[in-house]
Amino acid sequence: MQPPSYPAGHDALFPYRLRESSRARCVGLRVTLQHGLEVVLPKGCNPTVVPDVLRRKQRWIRAALDRLAAHLRVFGPPQPWQLPAQIELPAIGRVWRVEAVETASRRVTIRDAGADCLRIVGRIGNEKACRAALARWLSTQARAHLPPWVRAIGQRTGLYCQRVSVRQQRTRWGSCSRRKTISLNAKLLFLPPELADYVLVHELCHLAEMNHSRRFWELVAEHHPDYGHANRHLRDMWKHLPHWAR
Repeated sequence: MQPPSYPAGHDALFPYRLRESSRARCVGLRVTLQHGLEVVLPKGCNPTVVPDVLRRKQRWIRAALDRLAAHLRVFGPPQPWQLPAQIELPAIGRVWRVEAVETASRRVTIRDAGADCLRIVGRIGNEKACRAALARWLSTQARAHLPPWVRAIGQRTGLYCQRVSVRQQRTRWGSCSRRKTISLNAKLLFLPPELADYVLVHELCHLAEMNHSRRFWELVAEHHPDYGHANRHLRDMWKHLPHWAR
């Protein structure tokens, strides 16, 4: 059974959607693509407390709404959910067609069906479960391909990294910590090979220069002379990610 929800309300500061939850223990705030600002009330809580909560939390709300607006500027409004018919990872030159098999299983899994085919099995209509399965699959592909790629660039450039981690960040293609760990976004696999290669070079250069100083860019230019064009192109690539990976 779905928890009860109320019509969208408004306050002097923010419009909001009100929802009651039997699991909530206190008034909660969420900002989502689907509903904007959502106020979650514990069951039986008097909605008249909401305006005061919004006033007290207005700094957090404004920051969250600003992040949402920035996301929408890049990606546009959310689209209706549907499984991809095909998955392409340009960075490694692979394309798979996707077969969906509906079952009663709560967990959605992705299996290699051979001949460049992936079979997605489970509750196909469950968007959350499908997204989680696709994210797991993408991370597996990234862990298989990105660390060896980094090692190959190290052989080419003399810039060696001791540890590479793979994550799925929302706004960064990669980063390098002061502990000399490079963290790479699994979504790099959606980039053209030359752009993915540039990101790896960029992060490896941070092992020598933990900044964006002139010396850093000179080092980048030594290994990737066309870095200016690559940087400009990267800023636009977020909007080209497939809907399921955003």
